[in-house]
Amino acid sequence: MRTLVTILCAMRPEADPIIGALGLEPHEPAWDPHLPMRCWRHPSQPVSLVINGADRRTGVDLIGTTPATLATHAIVQHMRPATILVAGAAGGHSGRTAIGRVHLVDRAFHHDRRIPLPGFEAYGMGPEPMHGTPDLASAFGVGIATISTGNSLDTLPGEMDFFERHGVTLKDMETASIAWTAAHSGTKVVALRSVTDFFDQPTPEHQFLANFDTAVTNLAASVARGLPALLDSCGSHARA
Repeated sequence: MRTLVTILCAMRPEADPIIGALGLEPHEPAWDPHLPMRCWRHPSQPVSLVINGADRRTGVDLIGTTPATLATHAIVQHMRPATILVAGAAGGHSGRTAIGRVHLVDRAFHHDRRIPLPGFEAYGMGPEPMHGTPDLASAFGVGIATISTGNSLDTLPGEMDFFERHGVTLKDMETASIAWTAAHSGTKVVALRSVTDFFDQPTPEHQFLANFDTAVTNLAASVARGLPALLDSCGSHARA
């Protein structure tokens, strides 16, 4: 059975509630077994889930843009889904969202790719193409928001200026890189992010740890709610 939707999570704790909610089972794709990614799939529906895996040196979850790019490339090359559904936690702007709230992403910027050279600035910051339509937001039961991706949990003053300038509500470490990689093959990317902390307030790491369980529980509920509509959309396009 061809996979229509592959859910991509950076961290295993983000994936576990989704695996349970959807009844996914472990699966071994055809990619190099030395790669860190791990995979699950549904026993009867064209749905799979991939996590970036664990770091060999430290054992921690492989968060960040580099593991996300590697996982996306492997998914596109070996699984060839119609859509990649990014699902995970994110920081949020305290004036635009709330802890535990899930959002569908419409645009994905890169806030730490600062390249002030002629012709490179637009490449550096994006935004990358995302599939965040009002119909999908309704199916998932969420609102729509703009995200920006970088490789640090904390936020620099200049990055806050960037977020204000581009109306960024969410901050994460993977989405824009996933979208950039998938775009090379024409693979559609949908992203759901659930808020664990406020990036415009002190000590986001403490908020992240305190609110993580609530955020990923809400995330799994949104994924389960909207996945049938997403599958139907993928199937309709495949038949067209």
